[in-house]
Amino acid sequence: MQDSVQSDVAPLPSISENIIKFRETKNPFYLGKAIYMVLRRGRTHELLYGIYCKWVHKPAPVHTNPEVESVLAHFHEHIMEYKREFLNKSQLQAIYGDRFAIDKLPAIFGGTRSESIIEMDDTLIMGEYDMDENSSRIAILTADDCQINDFYMHQSGIRHIHSLHHYDDEHILVATGDRLKVLDLWTRQRAGQTTQLAYKKRLKRFLAGYTGMINIRGDFYFGTDFSARPNYIEMQDGTKFFFPEPAYSKYVMNFHAYKDRYLLSLNSDLDELGSGKTLSIFDTQSKQFVYCDQVDLPD
Repeated sequence: MQDSVQSDVAPLPSISENIIKFRETKNPFYLGKAIYMVLRRGRTHELLYGIYCKWVHKPAPVHTNPEVESVLAHFHEHIMEYKREFLNKSQLQAIYGDRFAIDKLPAIFGGTRSESIIEMDDTLIMGEYDMDENSSRIAILTADDCQINDFYMHQSGIRHIHSLHHYDDEHILVATGDRLKVLDLWTRQRAGQTTQLAYKKRLKRFLAGYTGMINIRGDFYFGTDFSARPNYIEMQDGTKFFFPEPAYSKYVMNFHAYKDRYLLSLNSDLDELGSGKTLSIFDTQSKQFVYCDQVDLPD
């Protein structure tokens, strides 16, 4: 999703910024520079996959559904909850500080995405995401304790935790980014009064940097993080549903469910591409999109 690289000097233009310059100037230098950066960062397979999807998988159609208006009314009623994507420590303290030891998060913990927060009984688990730093720690908090798991900090290509989700009562799913986009299964363990996480196995090794995960009626749905490339909802068996326009080329911000049937997806451009937002409604019963349009989110 984010393709800038941390540096001790002024940051170089990102891949997206070079693409923007190419679109504006038609100067092939910027296109060549963007391609060079893709190759240098080991993201060639991701680029080729995006080109393949663009040619083979067109934006999905939008079908009529009589319940769309009630789903939209629910969305607008809860729009402040839906719009939330990144949370810093002060915001986490305001939301969870009365139940969990947010004040014990280390100073190095950079914040989290709304899709990387889950509660399991008396435990709060958060995946780290900082826009400007390598930040892939997992925090495990109880009412009076905070444990930090830095497993992903030692894996080349993983810079952030993109999302977490319950898998079952004792297991969680973890999706990472940026170059190495994997989906892993972890298990929760208790050692006395301490709750810890243990890595179990890798479920998907490529193109799994999902920025949205949700379980609706026992089926998992995953949302992709490709900026300016085709995006889709993927089921656990690999079935893909490409977004309609105008959400097609926007990454997934977050997922929400309505009536245990409708999947609401907020999608966005990167800031340098304009930060346009869309709302898509996917009917998990008919496996069809029933709404997709641009949306303005309140400040």
